Parts: sequence; structure tokens; C-alpha cells
Amino acid sequence: MKKTFILLIVITLPLMSFSQNRQNKYYNPLRFSLSGITKLVLESDENHTDKYSFDQGIGLIGELIYTIDERAKYEISLEAGFLSTFSYSDEVNTDKYLIPVALNAHYYFFDEEFSPFIGIGFGIENFNNTNKYVLKPVVGISNKKLKVFGRLGIGNTTGSSLEIGIGYSFKERPCGCFPQSR
Repeated sequence: MKKTFILLIVITLPLMSFSQNRQNKYYNPLRFSLSGITKLVLESDENHTDKYSFDQGIGLIGELIYTIDERAKYEISLEAGFLSTFSYSDEVNTDKYLIPVALNAHYYFFDEEFSPFIGIGFGIENFNNTNKYVLKPVVGISNKKLKVFGRLGIGNTTGSSLEIGIGYSFKERPCGCFPQSR
């Protein structure tokens, strides 16, 4: 019991001091975001190759975001979601779902009310019990709690897709407006 308690203290103290900005004791780099997204397939599956078997998807994505530096320019995030898919063809059954999971990195150009950002993500998409790897470059703009983004899904075996979304963060994005010297 003592070893567990000591181990808990040894692990949590450095984490708390690492994630806390010394100029602002209320600074917390973690936040959660929820995004509504639509996915448009850019390549058709007319040749019945290993491409997407649907034309459009719509759903929700949850994202756990960590701000890396005190200037709030770099962020990494882990996202997972659930998309319902639709097809314009009568041959394809439309009640299938896409489950995306991705690790993302974002760079914010400046810390203002509206801040444009670019990023890259690497993810796995599970559709019809098969996993596909996808690279996702992203561009967007955000304010304190909202963001609008577009990203391209590039996969060797899945083809390409365009994802457009709007997200809401349940906590404001940390600002890099604190003095950096002591």
C-alpha cells in the first residue's frame, strides 16, 4: 500500500508541474473537442478494387487535445469517431459504418481571436471489418472554442477523401499571451 501511494505521488507530481504554466496557475494544456464531420469520397469504386465502398459519410469525432508549448503554437491530439456511410449505387448496402482513429499534430500561426492552423494526421479507418491506413493533412481556422477545418484523406489502398468539419471545444484553447521570462 505504501509503495503504491509513493509511486502515485512520484508519477503525479512531475506530470502536474510539467503541465502547469508558472505564470498562470490555472493553465491546463488538456482539453476535449467534439466535431461534426462529413466525408466525401473523391475516387469512385467502379472497378471494384480495394477503394472506399461508399460515396459519403457523416458523423461525430471526439478529440483529446494537448497543447505542447506555453506559446500555444503546437498541439497533438488523439481522435476517434463514428461515421454513417451512404452510397448512391443500388449495389452497395448502405447500413455500414466507418470508425476512424487518428493521431494528429497541429501548428497555429499566431495566437489571436481567429488563428489559422495547419497540421498532419496519421490514422486507421475501420470499414466493413477491414483496417486501412490514412494520412490526413489538415488546414483550418479556430477561435477560443470553435474550429472549422478541411482535410484530405490520402490512402494507398483506400483512395482519397475530403473531410469537412466544425468542432466545439469544451474549454478555451490556451493562449500564449503569458510572459515567457520570470
